[in-house]
Amino acid sequence: MTTTLRPSPARADIARQPELLRAMLAAPDRFLAAGARIAPGGGRLFVAGCGDGLFAAEAASGFAAALGLDWRALGALDLLLAADRLTAADRVVCVSMSGNVDRTVEAAEAASRRASVLALVNGSGGRLGRVAGDLVSLDLPELAPFLCGTASYTATLAALMLISAGAAGQAEAASRLAAVPGAIAAALAAPLHVTPPGGVRLLSAGAHAGTVRYGAAKFVELTRIPAWSADLEEFAHSQYWAMPRTDLVVVVASDGVLAARAAETCAALAELGVTTLAIDAADAPVATATTRVTLPPLAAAVAPLAAAVPLQRLAHDLAEATGLDPATRRHLKEDAERFRVSRLLTRRSLIGTGL
Repeated sequence: MTTTLRPSPARADIARQPELLRAMLAAPDRFLAAGARIAPGGGRLFVAGCGDGLFAAEAASGFAAALGLDWRALGALDLLLAADRLTAADRVVCVSMSGNVDRTVEAAEAASRRASVLALVNGSGGRLGRVAGDLVSLDLPELAPFLCGTASYTATLAALMLISAGAAGQAEAASRLAAVPGAIAAALAAPLHVTPPGGVRLLSAGAHAGTVRYGAAKFVELTRIPAWSADLEEFAHSQYWAMPRTDLVVVVASDGVLAARAAETCAALAELGVTTLAIDAADAPVATATTRVTLPPLAAAVAPLAAAVPLQRLAHDLAEATGLDPATRRHLKEDAERFRVSRLLTRRSLIGTGL
């Protein structure tokens, strides 16, 4: 008997990223214009969010710094704590796809009393859109409810890079992203076969600190495999000492400095028999890793856009390999007590709505 498998919305969401980014880069004006509207008046540019929004803000930091911006990525709680120290010269971008994450809305309310606030959302912007003085939407069609953030993450990251170009008064910098859709297509086509490990440790530094934090979050959302992220250097002084040899260590390195340190790390861990996976670049190889996903050369500032994709694939594939459905994440919602407590932690206002 022949069985026809239905296309997975999760797989489709991962696969559509090159097309979505090409469309964004073909029409960047609204993001550039939003950035121009919040150009810092000699002050700082705070970019805040929770979860994927925060990780994208961190991953965009290298691009923004290259444009000369004083870009400060921080969590919503840190923005709330800093709100009283904002000045009229500062600007704030708050990131939330739904616009209904309580912590982000509360931080935006506090920040708006002292500085201009732009909301980066998907759709109408919910409560955050009503609080912020300005709004720009990804207008990203959702393929299915409750999908893990894949296309929405890379679209958010690309939008933040375009917003930073507008804020820096360097609209031409948008062209630096032109090679990214092709690199993502290569990341989607690269072989990736990993046996389910006992745990996953994701290591990097710089703007890729946001990339590995994002990757760890995808494992939390899609699998039951414990996952942690850490600084590539500080790992040796912290997680390493409690790490079972059966864990998988993933290193992300897209430039020569990171690749050299990652190669040393993978070579050392091989002496313990630890399996390593490198997400590297053709011009910055991590040759000592057990296995590699090698991306085409990209400027370090835009590399986080492509480096996130193998992590999406890895979390997705390991979810399926361990009997979970990454298209529905039923293992999260069907744990009713834990799901309700998660809403107490992050979105109290949504308790009882099923969202």
